[in-house]
Amino acid sequence: MLDADLGRYLIAADWFCHGVWDLAHLRMRRLRGVVAPTFADWCAVVDVVVAVELVFLA
Repeated sequence: MLDADLGRYLIAADWFCHGVWDLAHLRMRRLRGVVAPTFADWCAVVDVVVAVELVFLA
């Protein structure tokens, strides 16, 4: 079993990395035709905000 804090940090890191993934693929135009660019931007912001919340507010 993982410590609760360690688990929370791992989940936060995953959320943050997903936000970076969204931005990187959007900038490389790999998501063209898959999702709207505004949705990818929005998703990246939400992912980073959730990660920050998990680290600092939980």
